[in-house]
Amino acid sequence: MEEFLRSVADFFAGFFSGTGLAIVKALAALVVGLIVASLIVSLVRSITIKHRRLDNAAASFIISLTRAVLYVLVAIVVLGVAGVNTASLIAAFAAVALAISLGLQDTLSGLTNGILIIFTKPFKQGDYVSIGGTEGTVKEIRLFNTKLTTPDNLDVIIPNSTVIGANVINYSAMPLRRIDIDVPVPYQTDVEIVRKILLGCLAEDERIVDVPAPLCRLYEYGSSALKYRVRCYVPNGEYWNVRFDLNERLFTRLRENGIEMPFEQVDVHLIAGDEADRPADGE
Repeated sequence: MEEFLRSVADFFAGFFSGTGLAIVKALAALVVGLIVASLIVSLVRSITIKHRRLDNAAASFIISLTRAVLYVLVAIVVLGVAGVNTASLIAAFAAVALAISLGLQDTLSGLTNGILIIFTKPFKQGDYVSIGGTEGTVKEIRLFNTKLTTPDNLDVIIPNSTVIGANVINYSAMPLRRIDIDVPVPYQTDVEIVRKILLGCLAEDERIVDVPAPLCRLYEYGSSALKYRVRCYVPNGEYWNVRFDLNERLFTRLRENGIEMPFEQVDVHLIAGDEADRPADGE
């Protein structure tokens, strides 16, 4: 019995003095590392979700990146505790990463552009934008592309490299949006009467804000008509409804007051045959 106990003690003494101790240390480091990584990821998730300036795409990217970095660090620490030469491992990992990055330059460029869009936030989900002439509502902001839904209900996928290099107009960025409408009237119409009618149309719509104040001014002397510019500001979401309603109301009120909107016209002067054959003076 004593010999058995002595042999068991010798086994464990040899185990913990050799590679066995390294294995136990590596397992302990793995468990502790995973626990610490999980706590850090939970903390980052809590902070990013509560942060008002970060949307879901940015928060998900930060959480995923944090988790990946922590897992790599845990793996390096565990291998180092187990006795593996981590310096050569890191060098090999860097070489592989370099080779992958050279082979995926376009993909990584798209990823970088996606990160820039997520954090610079030229637009957010739900905004109505124009990207390089393509208009639509932003449905998704992904790491490699952005998805728009056009007014005629088509899905358009735009690569983020195109988004970064294009002119982006965000129609939803400001709470108010300006409406400009040009109204032609005959030259013989009294200026004050026209202004009174047009400003009255603006005053009838409660969706038009008072500040900045609506205005109506004589804008241009056209070839066939005087052109008045009607200008007002409305809440962003009411832009098209107010614009359509205002077009109809302006036309109706002018007609009710006996003012017809003129159309382009050309005066043609005909010359009688005998006059056409008569030589000009001095000939």
